[in-house]
Amino acid sequence: MSSETPIAQGAMCIPNISAAGRKRRTRFAIVMAVVATVWIGMAIAMHASPWMRALAGLFVAAAVATYLQVTRNTCVAHARAGTIEHDDFSTSLAPKEENDASKKVANSILRDGALAGVFAALLFWSTAWVMP
Repeated sequence: MSSETPIAQGAMCIPNISAAGRKRRTRFAIVMAVVATVWIGMAIAMHASPWMRALAGLFVAAAVATYLQVTRNTCVAHARAGTIEHDDFSTSLAPKEENDASKKVANSILRDGALAGVFAALLFWSTAWVMP
């Protein structure tokens, strides 16, 4: 990507993932959200322990972090590796200044995904006392 490449609508930095990569990540986020929903539903139905209910927070964290990669046009793994993903899923090295911006966005994605997972885990954990 050159410095003349336009920034996609809503991007916080030069995107390091392709349109195909965003589609793949969107599907993964949906799958993780469904897994979290099924997990907590089954845990409640089976009267599982609070810790088993809280485990659904991991799936929520994965779903949120993956979806944030789509909405922020930044892949955490590519930011860490210093690469840019292309439509055929091949990669090339990212210019240093673009990658530095991608790393900042990647850190915010990890932070926000972790916070969502912790919040969800606490919420799911508390269902053991509301829905025994």
